[in-house]
Amino acid sequence: MIRRVQLIVTIPLLSVAAFTLAPARMATAQPAAGAEGSVPGSRIAVVLGSDPKTGQRYIQIASQSTPAYPTIDLLCDGKRWTVALARREGGSIYEPPRSVTDAMLTAVDCRVFLPDQEVALARGRLWAAWANQARGSEAPPPILVGQVLDVVDGNTIRVNLVDRVETVRYIGINAKQTTQPAKAPSQSGGDITDVNRQLVARQQVRLELDAQERDREGRLLAYVFVADRMVNAELVRRGSAETMTIQPNVRYRDLFVTLEQEARDDRRGLWANQSEPTTPTSVAQVSPGAKERPGVPPESAWACPAAHPVKGNVNAFSSPRCIYHVPDSELYSATKPDRCYATVDDARSDGCQASRR
Repeated sequence: MIRRVQLIVTIPLLSVAAFTLAPARMATAQPAAGAEGSVPGSRIAVVLGSDPKTGQRYIQIASQSTPAYPTIDLLCDGKRWTVALARREGGSIYEPPRSVTDAMLTAVDCRVFLPDQEVALARGRLWAAWANQARGSEAPPPILVGQVLDVVDGNTIRVNLVDRVETVRYIGINAKQTTQPAKAPSQSGGDITDVNRQLVARQQVRLELDAQERDREGRLLAYVFVADRMVNAELVRRGSAETMTIQPNVRYRDLFVTLEQEARDDRRGLWANQSEPTTPTSVAQVSPGAKERPGVPPESAWACPAAHPVKGNVNAFSSPRCIYHVPDSELYSATKPDRCYATVDDARSDGCQASRR
């Protein structure tokens, strides 16, 4: 019999602060005898586990009397998935896709919906059960709570964390000031500082940190939440900021890319006055002057044309500023191209150097 790493969540759940670290031993705890009946009036237990050999994560609904549910629903930060019953083995086993469980690990709030009740899944419990297989850590990312003292610019604020005051730079976005005439505060990138001020001024905020906690200037790097709304994402959704991916802080990269493309398609904010297509789809769209320079523009936010597969990424915060990634490299799929090249030689002639990964 395959031994699984399991963690039991019984109903009703005790409230657990989002930033509480679960003891490491919880990740390897086995179900106690009669655990399903340990809560008065309830014979249901929700078990989170993973197969140590395959790494497959699962949710087990253990019940002595309730028949197997054909599906369960998962809701995390407003995104919902329906997961079908995989098998019966000591209860009903549901195996969400890896993309779903990864999203659950990065979510602020997660719940599982059964036909007659819902169960909150605390972040500490999710990480204790699942994160060590993917992240090399059983601790969820740190969360700090503070009060906004000042809005510095479109992606920087000053926050009072009680014991200290921090300058906080939003992760994953770049809020550009532009000279575009403003149509409305939420429709132009020209007054991005005012947009940011409307979202966070004098508000209590949650700061969710990522792998790298500070930039070269010593600013704290964070995903900033006001209530359940992530300000980083809201600025991108409004078209007030564009996605800027800097490794290793990539937890919400896919969300930002999706929201930016929607803003481009709807001509919001920074993209409101563009007269050309927001995402070139062919080499024919390149201006005549660009032919003198190696490479072509990307065909979408994350893809290069098939004839120009080498991705060139320009990063003002790194040296060298331009790094190229070939299709088989480790970071290729995680790189948003600024320019695409047919060959490595073309990328080098345009001033790019090879990625180390």
